[in-house]
Amino acid sequence: MNFPNWDGVTQQTTAEGPKKFEDLHRAITMAQIAKAASVSQGAISSMLNDRNYGIRVSEKTRTHVFKICREMGYIPNDLRALVRMYPELGGFSLLIANNLTGGLTSPMVSRIASATILALPTPSQTLPQNSEEAIALTPSQALSIAFYDPAIDYLAEGTNAPGSVNTYVDSKFLIVGQPNLSLLELLTRRGLPVMQLGSDVALPGVVSFLPDYALASKLAIAHLHKLGHTNIGIVSGPFGSSDPKILDFNRGVRLACDELGLKIDAQHIVYSDLTVEAGRAALDEILARTPQPSAVFCMSDAVAVGLIERAQAQGVSVPEKLSVIGCGDDFEAQMVHPQLTTIRLPFEEMSRLAVAELDRIVHNTTPLIARKIFVPLSLVERASVAPPKSN
Repeated sequence: MNFPNWDGVTQQTTAEGPKKFEDLHRAITMAQIAKAASVSQGAISSMLNDRNYGIRVSEKTRTHVFKICREMGYIPNDLRALVRMYPELGGFSLLIANNLTGGLTSPMVSRIASATILALPTPSQTLPQNSEEAIALTPSQALSIAFYDPAIDYLAEGTNAPGSVNTYVDSKFLIVGQPNLSLLELLTRRGLPVMQLGSDVALPGVVSFLPDYALASKLAIAHLHKLGHTNIGIVSGPFGSSDPKILDFNRGVRLACDELGLKIDAQHIVYSDLTVEAGRAALDEILARTPQPSAVFCMSDAVAVGLIERAQAQGVSVPEKLSVIGCGDDFEAQMVHPQLTTIRLPFEEMSRLAVAELDRIVHNTTPLIARKIFVPLSLVERASVAPPKSN
């Protein structure tokens, strides 16, 4: 017997000839699946409905049973069960931490969301449109978006997971923001792959895509040093921050200074929340230093924009009097005058790679292991940086 080919063939061939697509699920009974997989019908029902029913089923057994179901061409009536069995047919979901400043308007989030939508694969299956199953099996190209709380234990009884997690019709998840291990475990327990964007999570089933933040700092400091700046100010994140991104930025500054033989005076480090308002305040602090830095590296474009705006208001010309380099290459980097030289964080590339990896994993049933992938970043030279005037 030839079974359905989920790369596009929609008919099952038997000795009697082609079988209609909409009859496939009727041809296979729960009893036949249970017998072929050597498990009880109750266990089959538990797995298809993702309910315990007092029956404990190991991940190994779940994988084995779903493999049998696929080989037999079984198609559940329920869309949620269908997606559990054929995760390649589920939708894409972007989960966003609710403590990210700006939410969807955050430059990082908006860039990732836009790039993810553009990267969604084109439906490749041609299915008969006169069957409910065919319509259900048509991959959705919409991206569902939901917010999660990094502090909630989503494995606790009675706790509601984000909407797109609860519906069970999405099977490909991208997560942006502070990792929530309980949410990640909730998804990976279902055998679903998860892409964590911008943060590193060492959990089986999670692939982390992130910029090398330490390298970003090194590129910025090296560029200023190459132009002749030795008295450099730093606008960092909050003092004492445990955010891995901020720690990596700061580590990159130390590494650059060690490699280049530079010394960053402690009084030239300004701690902030990396917002535009913080940039304006940082400029006042920097101008009060003696000697004043000839250049400043800001760990976000927003704080760099605020600093430049304040400098212009104070009559401090950029870059003639003060060079400024940011980090991000967000839209606002080109809106400020002069346009901002910055380190481009590759959020679009991360999104495209994550979507492709999700699609590859669910189509090839790749084993779920923890992986970390650094996505290349680059220096974008514009007009806010120049050699120090004394040179």
